[in-house]
Amino acid sequence: MRKRMTVKLSLAVLALAAATAAVAAGVSTATPSRAASERAATKCSFTLKLGDILPFTGSLSPYGANLDQAVKLAVNLQNAALKKLGLSKQIKVQLVDSEDGQSQAAASVEAAKKEVGEHVDVIIGEMASSATIPMAQSVTIPNHVVLISPTSSAPQITSLKDNGYVWRTYPSDTLQGKVLAQAAIDRFGKGATINVGARNDAFGTALKQLFVSRFQKLGGKIGVNISWNPDQPTFDTEAQQLVSGNPKGWVIIDFPETFQKFAPALVRTGKWDASRTLMTEALRDAQTLDSIGSPVVGLSGTAASSAGGPAGVAFHNLWNNDVHGAKPYTGFEGTSFDAANVAFLAALRGCSAAPAKIKNNLVAISGPPGTKVTFLQMAKAIRLLLAHKKVNYEGAFSPVDFDKNGDISSAVFEIWQYKGKGQIVTLKTVTFRGA
Repeated sequence: MRKRMTVKLSLAVLALAAATAAVAAGVSTATPSRAASERAATKCSFTLKLGDILPFTGSLSPYGANLDQAVKLAVNLQNAALKKLGLSKQIKVQLVDSEDGQSQAAASVEAAKKEVGEHVDVIIGEMASSATIPMAQSVTIPNHVVLISPTSSAPQITSLKDNGYVWRTYPSDTLQGKVLAQAAIDRFGKGATINVGARNDAFGTALKQLFVSRFQKLGGKIGVNISWNPDQPTFDTEAQQLVSGNPKGWVIIDFPETFQKFAPALVRTGKWDASRTLMTEALRDAQTLDSIGSPVVGLSGTAASSAGGPAGVAFHNLWNNDVHGAKPYTGFEGTSFDAANVAFLAALRGCSAAPAKIKNNLVAISGPPGTKVTFLQMAKAIRLLLAHKKVNYEGAFSPVDFDKNGDISSAVFEIWQYKGKGQIVTLKTVTFRGA
């Protein structure tokens, strides 16, 4: 009897031990402990050096300072999460420099050279495609530095020979061309003739071509089709060309600084009507439109929207609580915030700030499979990655979901309208989802 009881007791102890081990394994898989993170961190030590190059002056200056603030906000959150986990001695994130790209190629190239000389691992910038492309080709690609643009949308970025070093957290104009064309058909009707004008740079030229091709396929007709040098002093000649004929409406592709000069020239023709005009995301800025005034009330356009960001509302709340003295919130701040966060998570996954390792991990941390995390779960994301678990970062502006070309594969676009006195409303949204 004593022997039988001993055997039964031994079996019970073994069963309890097995069950305890199984439970422990389950807990570890779901959320690695702080102790486990600290053990992993003893083997993982690096300082991630970021730089940003954004338009504090120039054509896109209404947006640049806020996007810089968003990068700083992300870095602060990352370091706070590391400190909370007791990892701040081994792993750090630094914003080394913030430079003015001016939305210009020459200024952006010089700024990139400066930051490469400061040994940054990742550069976030520029906003304008016409600045991002030469900066990438002349500086970041040959120096093997990761470049993540927050808003550059020119389709040619997709096919750059970049060896995986160029990325963006804003959708390609390949998508916006479709949205803009359908919006024009919906507004003016099939068979309608409209006049089209755009700034002559990488952004304007590419998007105009995409729009015209799609609009004509949908049954629309093009009357006048012109481009202009955004640096010219006056635009009266181009304005007269753009209003010529008898178009049902207009599509104009421009940046704020230029359009503030172009709009008065259109008004002087006596033939232009803002309520029959479609523009794009660059003019979705109430401060710029307010500065022009009543002639642009009723203006509409298309723009990629932060409505597609799983953490968009939470980020807007964070901005309102933590950022003070900034320009009015535009909705594009989430693009640079996401850029800084994916750079950090990619470095964590590779346990290295080396740009070559960061670029190789950006796809893996930005989409499925993996545990979904937003900036609100930054500490959880750190623990998972240090335990060699998969994460799927869900952004403030979009789900991100990078593809192999460095483009985001999911996005929401909106049709917006300016109502005057600082008010811009969303009329409609269109969603594109990755495969």
